[in-house]
Order: sequence, then structure tokens, then C-alpha cells
Amino acid sequence: MALAVAPTGAVDNHRSRKLAVALSRTSSTFLFFSVVVVGVVFASARWFTTTTTLQASLPAAAAIPAAAAALHHQTQHPKPSPTSPSRAARPPHAAYSISCPTPSLRPNISHATKASESSQTLALAFSSSSSCRRTYPDAPPATNTAAAPSPSNSSCPSYFRFIHEDLRPWRAAGGVTRAMLARAGVTASFRLVVLRGRAYVHRFRPAFQTRDLFTIWGILQLLRRYPGRVPDLDLMFDCVDWPVVRTHLYRGKHAPFMPPLFRYCGDDRTLDIVFPDWSFWGWPEINIKPWDALQKDLKNGNSRVTWSDREPYAYWKGNTAVAVSRQELVKCNISSTQDWNARIYTQDWFKESKAGYRNSNLGNQCTHRYKIYIEGSAWSISQKYILACDSMTLLVTPKYYDFFSRSLMPIQHYWPVRDDNKCASIKYAVEWGNSHKQSAQRIGKEASSFIQEEVNMDLVYDYMLHLLTEYAKLLRFRPTKPPEAVEVCPESLICQAEGIEKTFLTESMVKSAHDSGPCDLPPPFSPLELRMLKQRKENTIRQVEMPDAMAMEVAPAEAVDGQRSRKLAAALSRTSSTFLFFSVVVVGVVFVSARWITTATTTTIASLPAAAAAALHHETQHPTPSPRSPSRAPPAAYSIYCPTPSLRPNISRAAKASESSQTLALALSSSSSCRRTYPDSPPATNTAAAPSSSNSSCPSYFRFIHEDLRPWRAAGGVTRAMLARAGVTASFRLVVLRGRAYVQRFRPAFQTRDLFTIWGILQLLRRYPGRVPDLDLMFDCVDWPVVRTHLYRGKHAPFMPPLFRYCGDDRTLDIVFPDWSFWGWPEINIKPWDALQKDLKNGNSRVTWSDREPYAYWKGNTAVAVSRQELVKCNISSTQDWNARIYTQDWFKESKAGYRNSNLGNQCTHRYKIYVEGSAWSISQKYILACDSMTLLVTPKYYDFFSRSLMPIQHYWPVRDDNKCASIKYAVEWGNSHKQSAQRIGKEASNFIQEEVNMDLVYDYMLHLLTEYAKLLRFKPTKPPEAVEVCPESLICQAEGIEKKFLTESMVKSAHDSGPCDLPPPFSPLELRMLKQRKENTIRQVEMWERRASAA
Repeated sequence: MALAVAPTGAVDNHRSRKLAVALSRTSSTFLFFSVVVVGVVFASARWFTTTTTLQASLPAAAAIPAAAAALHHQTQHPKPSPTSPSRAARPPHAAYSISCPTPSLRPNISHATKASESSQTLALAFSSSSSCRRTYPDAPPATNTAAAPSPSNSSCPSYFRFIHEDLRPWRAAGGVTRAMLARAGVTASFRLVVLRGRAYVHRFRPAFQTRDLFTIWGILQLLRRYPGRVPDLDLMFDCVDWPVVRTHLYRGKHAPFMPPLFRYCGDDRTLDIVFPDWSFWGWPEINIKPWDALQKDLKNGNSRVTWSDREPYAYWKGNTAVAVSRQELVKCNISSTQDWNARIYTQDWFKESKAGYRNSNLGNQCTHRYKIYIEGSAWSISQKYILACDSMTLLVTPKYYDFFSRSLMPIQHYWPVRDDNKCASIKYAVEWGNSHKQSAQRIGKEASSFIQEEVNMDLVYDYMLHLLTEYAKLLRFRPTKPPEAVEVCPESLICQAEGIEKTFLTESMVKSAHDSGPCDLPPPFSPLELRMLKQRKENTIRQVEMPDAMAMEVAPAEAVDGQRSRKLAAALSRTSSTFLFFSVVVVGVVFVSARWITTATTTTIASLPAAAAAALHHETQHPTPSPRSPSRAPPAAYSIYCPTPSLRPNISRAAKASESSQTLALALSSSSSCRRTYPDSPPATNTAAAPSSSNSSCPSYFRFIHEDLRPWRAAGGVTRAMLARAGVTASFRLVVLRGRAYVQRFRPAFQTRDLFTIWGILQLLRRYPGRVPDLDLMFDCVDWPVVRTHLYRGKHAPFMPPLFRYCGDDRTLDIVFPDWSFWGWPEINIKPWDALQKDLKNGNSRVTWSDREPYAYWKGNTAVAVSRQELVKCNISSTQDWNARIYTQDWFKESKAGYRNSNLGNQCTHRYKIYVEGSAWSISQKYILACDSMTLLVTPKYYDFFSRSLMPIQHYWPVRDDNKCASIKYAVEWGNSHKQSAQRIGKEASNFIQEEVNMDLVYDYMLHLLTEYAKLLRFKPTKPPEAVEVCPESLICQAEGIEKKFLTESMVKSAHDSGPCDLPPPFSPLELRMLKQRKENTIRQVEMWERRASAA
């Protein structure tokens, strides 16, 4: 694969000679067929790239991109032709005007404070009652106007072709349905509907900083630039960085559920639709100007210091906290012992904002010959600024792409740097560039020309128009205004803005309608073109990674004429003539016979390693696992054999309610051995982490497995001393050896918590025989966590006890595990989760949401917590109605009455249900969330294994703990006046519980957690002398009554016939911060609404 790009001063027949030299080295048979086919291609293919001579002799309109660009070395980026004289002679459109009737009123927020908040401007615009004044004509519905031939006489750059690729999955699926769109709303930041040129927005959740504000602003400017051309449409937009629509979840029969979700970047394993990012219209939080103005600054900055006078090193400046890769890059900085030819600077945006951004002017950073681009938590907007600097970009292997970057080619636009060996790779790149100055300078200039000419605002707007037009063609329904949506227009946003936000909105505003059409959208790629484009990139990068070949393969620009031809010829000569003949014939057929017809089946993309930022959310995605393959025969059912009737004292249920488990005590004291009803398994070695046949990704809360175990990973693993320390408070110790379980009970747990927890682990061993690795753990069945974080920092980390329990909080390190009630809670007659889920689902269907009582309901034990006793005060009284109906539960009386009034399936009768913690977390959370009613969640202190994934306003309504009654009253009033939104929140929560917390996923969570934990053990587990083997027989044969009933009902009947879901990667520090910040911002927003309502 040739690396060098032909110098701009090449003679007219340069490319002709290059092809001739290459062809001269092949067989005569191959030459004959090749020349014939290539001749047909050059004569017939409309979009094929022409030679420099041919381009010079044709009109400007003929200089258009090539469909076969991937077959040649250089990617063609055609510049838009000047507007025709007849078009230019027209008088310009009248300028638009903005009129703000009254000065905006809003709190004064400092710039430094705003940097971490969501857009208040957008919130005020949505809450404002002012209507949009039309400063440009109300447009008729556009009907794919942008796709029609326009008078622009210019072809769009080649990266526009990826519009077809991004939309191909929905085209293959027959279009976009309302159900697909609704599914995209699960993680979306906002919904945008365009009707007759007017924009309506339903904001689901605030985005980070002002991303949503400036994204919506950009779309409004598109409507002003091309009035009447943007078709009616309905879309969902997620302002979080990382893509979430995993390709493998929507193949085959799952394609009808594929959510069309717009965002700023994508990767090769997802289907998110890529859209220009917010910063094109400005990023006020870090003082980055709108793109039009910034491009001028960068151009001026380039001219201040010539390339040869720049510092001969690689430069990077940015935030290192957002990604491990960036923290590794810091190690490449110059030190007293090593110079990697890199100059790395950490950017502290908070300090920079205080200093007035004196040291962060992007126009002043074109001072080094080489600039490094490295991704953050996902793709980074800095890419376009770095490429625009005339310096040779050293691009660390990326995982993500934005809307234009897929068109960038290694050695043409950038130098590829290995992510796994950054420092050495950067050092070599700089040494190569300093010894091949003209070639390095040419690469830098090629990139900056691409950014200045191919990614200017004219083409950004054209990309948006074509993308939205093509997307609108796929809608299988007629867009209508959602009830919750609010019309937005330039006036409603700019009149609410102030300070730097207002400055950037004003500077980026489209002043008048564009007087010509957009560039012409090029046709889709063929499958062959895509494969060859990918292969070309990979081959070029491989050549760069060959140290011995690099200096020879990349020729300096001052090399003799014809060197590039000889290099391509050498590359071609190494390939067999048979393969070349076949390739050219196929290309000829593709371009002449079936030029732009694309297959309906989406091209399969090679799987890449999992990205750390893959699945957030911050808008948070919960993919539904694919059904297991039905073709495999089910495994044989397990059997339980009890040789003799169990002998145990007769204890009444009421008396037992406060005692520990006698069943477990009898099992541990019994001399009977466990009879194996399933094969004795060899030691599992991280089996669950291996690729499985489930073809499903675990829900996002599985990512907290990595977080819960991170302290021990950072400490180098779990030692025997750490484990022994955990035994101080543990209820029992459990050891798994070759699929057998051994338990040492230290102290009885409350009621049957330990019995049903151990039973659950035994069912895991039956469900996944041979997959649970050998391990040794300590489990505490008490509610509240005890392993305080501050006690095990620094030198105290080696004493950190790994203690499993049912819940955690932000100040402790306890490892969170599914609670005992998933297998039943006999003391209060709560069934195993599988059966109870069905009861709750049936209970939901009995009373529709609108027919339910329009109040907030809670029923429970008030004696366990002060917070619950305070909640009772919110009950209706003769003087006050807080819209709450509170009932105290006496479990002793209820047990005597046969639990007639505590059937959870019969309690889905109110529109709102309250969740409030007890002495710690409460198992009632999943039952309340499962009820289709909007959950009013009183500020919690604790979390269980799944609840960290719950998002305010998406899954529940947040209620203040310090002002419960007023907060509940406002929530109910809001819900009754926003019924569809309240119903949606309730439905979102119940869907989450039914689909993402079913027993299949509970077992998968247990398997992944135990597997990851076992990897950390720094010793080989062995059976403790005091431990006793337990198995399903030893427990169920000692049980009786409702205990035996629940154990039987929750028993795994046979081994699972496929693997668990795929464990997603860990969170990055930035993802965790943004997830936390998103929750906090949303809660603050609700509290602000409450304060406004109380002040009114």
C-alpha cells in the first residue's frame, strides 16, 4: 500500500504514468482485461475520480467525487464550485431580525459555576409562556427538497456518503416506526419535531452544560438558512458522548426494535446516527468560539509561525482526568531521564476560566510542528481544532468517529500513533517528520486544508440538511407535535440568554436565507468500496508500524518524479495477477452495471475491543437481552431426593418470624452427604467472562461490578489476611471448589436471610455448572454497610476487608449482592421473584393508570426508621391534604390474618407510590418500581445492586427528605397535570424492573460478580476445617411449610443452555462524574420547580 501523497506540483500525466507503471509489472492477460475494464469504468462511471489533466479541462461542475476513490491512494475531497453568475447576480435575501420584547430575568450565575451545570437558558425557554414570532415565512412541508437537484453546481465532500451508511440499518428494516422512536427515548436528552418549518422540543433530561441548547440552536439556524427545505420529522437526540445502540442487539428478528438515536459520535459496534456537535455554534463553558470565527483565528494563527520555525516536538494540552489513555500520555512528557519528543500540558479549565482564558486561545496554539490528538471518555471535539493547525497531527488510534472523521486517511491527513505504545510511537513520528520535513509539512497542510475547506459552516449545514432529509424519508408515520413539546425559535432562546452564551448565540446566528441549494449528496458506498476503504487504512497503518519499512515507504515530497508511481507499482506487483484481475473485473461490474445499488443487508463490521465509554447513558441505555436460541434441546431436569422425612421441632409461623433459620442450622449439623444430581465440575477459570452464545449485552448496572471491586484491584488483589478481617462481622463464609459449596456459619442472620442467600448461590451453581470459579468469600446479612472507605486509604489498603452484603452507600466499600428475597421471604409471605413478577404484571393490568387513585400511596413498617415516622405526618388530616395516603403495616397481625391485606399484586391501585428507606435500604424498592405507578423516591442514602442505574425523571420522581410532605404534594399535582409524562415515568420504571431485573439477569449478575471477584484472589481457595458442604438436597430436605414451598418454587430445574449476558466494560472516571452530575442536576431542576410553585 502506497503511503506518500502525490505532491501538488505533479505534472499533468502523473497519475497516468503511475497506473501504467503498476500495470507494466503484471501479466499480459491481466493487462488486457484490466485496461478494458478500467476503460469502461472511466468512460461510464459518473462519480469516478478523474485525473488532474481531465479535471483541468472540464467545467467546474464536472469535478465531483469518485465512487471508486477507495481503489486509489488519495481520497478526493471536491471543493464546492463557486455560485453561478446568474445566481450571484440575485439580490441577497432580506436579513432576519430578532426582537426581545422585555429584558430576560434570570438568576446571576458566575461563569465558573455554570461550567458544570445544564443549560438554564433552555429551561427558561421551555417554561416561558411567550410564543415564537415568525421572522421568516411559515414554510409548507418540505418533501425531500434537499435531495432534489439544486442550483449549487457542487458535489458534497466524500464524508457525506456516510449519511447513507448511518441510515442503512433502518432502510433495511423497512423504515422507522413510532415504536422504534419511543425506544430511542429511553436514553435521549430531548425529542425534536419539525412541522412546516417550526421546531418543537420535548426535553427529557438536562444535558451536560449547554450541549442541548447549542445543538437545538444549530437546528434552528438550519431552518433559517434553508426555509421550506427541512422536511417534517420526529427524532430523538442524546447529548452524551458515547454511543449506546449496540449493533448485535438488533440483528435479525430484533431489527424492528432498533432505536434511531442521534448523537455526536459513533463506533464500529453501534448504530447511533452521527450529527454535528454543539461546539460548531460555540462552547461557552470553556470559551470556544463558534466555528466560523474560530476557523479565522486558526487560519491567522497558522500564518504567524511558519512550519519550519515551529518547535520540533509533539504538543498536547487538555484534560487528563477524563480517560486512562490521556493519563498514560502524560508519561510521554520530557523528564530528566527520557525525551519522547513530546511536550504534554494538563489543562485545568476551572483555573483557566478564572484567568480569563488567557492560555487557552486555540488560535495561539499552532506553535509546534506536531500536534497530538487523543480521545477522552469518547471522541473529542478537539480533533477539528488540532487538524486545522498546519502541524502534522499524530492521531492516537481512535475508537470513535464523528460525522467527518471517517473520511480522514493515515499519512494523507495524519500520522497514526499506536495506543498500546504511545511514547515510542510519538518519538518515532517526530524523528521521521524532522528528517522528512516537506512530507510532514504536506501532511499537516492537507489536514488543515480539509478542515478549512471541507468542514466549513456551509458544509456543516448541508450535512445536517441531507442527513435530516434522508432520515425523514424513512419515517413510517406522520410526525405530529407531542403534547409535552414546546415550540422553540431563535427568539425564545436568545432572549433568555445572557453573557457569553448570548454572545455566541448571536455570533452563530444565520442572518438570512441561503440564496442557493445545498451541495449534491453523493451516492452510497458499495460493499466493495467500504471494504477496500477499510483495508486501505489498515494497510497504511500496518506499514507505519513496520519500523524497518517506514523510512523507505514514505517518500519525501522532493523525491524524483515518478517515485510514487514506482511505489504503487511495487505494491501491486507483490499481489498475484489472478487476484488483481478478479478485483478489477468485479469493480468494473459494480461501477458499470450496478453503480449505486446497495444491498438491503447491513455490512457486518469486524468486532473491536470493548470501549470504556461504551454503554451510559448518562442518558442511560438498558438493552433488552436477546432470547436464547430455541433450536437447542433443553438439558435434562435436575432431581431432588430426600431419603427420609425431615425431623424438626414444630414451631409456629408467628414465633418463627423473629428467629433465625432452623433449616440452615439443621443442614449444617446433619451428617448426611450431598448426593450429586448434576456432574461434578472442573474448576472454572473465568468462564463467565469468555465470549458466550447469549448474543446479549448485560444492562448498564452490571458496570458497577467493576466499581465495587475496584479498591481491591487497585490494592493488588484479595489476600487471606483481608478475607480473615472480613470475618469480624460476617454472617457466614462460603467457599466454592469444583462446583461444590461449603459454608461456615459464624452467627445466625435475622430470620431466613442467610438460608435464602445461600440457596440462591446453590441455584447459580445448578444454572451454570462448571462456570462458577473456585472462590472464598465472607457474607454479612445485616442491612447497613460497615466497611468505611476512609479507614482503608493509603498504607491501610492491605487491611481492606472484602465483605459481601445486600446494599452499600457512598462512604463504604461493601460489595453489593442480590438480596435473599429474590428466592422468597417466607416470614412475610413474599413469593420468589419469578412468581411475584407475574403477580405484579397481572396487578398492573387490573387498573389502568388513569383509573387509579390520584394520590401517593405507601404502606409499611414505620417502627424501623425516623424517616418513615416523619412520612406518617404527610397523611391526610382534617386540616391538611398532602396528596398522600399512608398506611402502617403490622406484620404480626398480618401473619395471623393470613396475609390477606399484604398481597403486593393487589397494591397497584394508586397513580403514585412512595419509596422511603427503612433502617437502611429496603427490598420494597423493586416492588414499588414494578407497579406502573410513578414512584416518588424519597432521597436515599443506600443502593442495592441495580438501583444505581435508576435516573430521576426517567424512572422515578425525586422527593426531598427534609421536606417530604410539600415535595410529595407538588409531585402529585405535577403528575395529575402532566398525566402522560407521569405515566411514562411509571411505565419506564416497571419496564426496567420487569426486563432488566428478571431472574435470568439476577443470576447473570451473580455469576459475573463472583467471577470478577475470584480473579482478585491471591491465594488458592481451600475448604476450611469448620465448613460443611451444602447442596439443594441438604437444605430443601430439612425445610417445611412455606419455607419448603418457596425453596421448591425458586429451584433451578436444569442447567442453562447458553452463556450469561456479556459484561460491559468499567466506567471511566468522567462517566461516573457525569452520571452523578446528571442525577444531581435533574434533582436540582425538580427542586427549583418546587420552589417556584411554592413561591407562586
